[in-house]
Amino acid sequence: MLHVSTKVEQGAVVLELSGRFDFHVMDHFLSALEEAETLHRPRHVILDLSQVNFIDSMAIGRVVTTCRKLNQASIRFTVAGQQGEVNSTLKDIDFDGIVPTVTTVEEALTLPPWQHSL
Repeated sequence: MLHVSTKVEQGAVVLELSGRFDFHVMDHFLSALEEAETLHRPRHVILDLSQVNFIDSMAIGRVVTTCRKLNQASIRFTVAGQQGEVNSTLKDIDFDGIVPTVTTVEEALTLPPWQHSL
């Protein structure tokens, strides 16, 4: 089961995920993301994976799609905190070449404002 908590830090929305991030919890993740976008109108969304112990291809695909969607809306999207098996899985597919990733949420919060490339 996936647990999602939302907090606002320095103007960014941080979605903290814990548990298994897979096909079975996709609706839950998307609902939390949509609620965060609607309530907070963020300029930066950070997906904290530090407490995620499993990620499948469906979740990875959804994260990539989310990144593209938010970037089109001029909202920075960053994945942070991936570790263990999740980090290994993401490294194996060169995930950081597709979606911006950093080691910690604190590091993500220091990123400069995102600028849309023309």
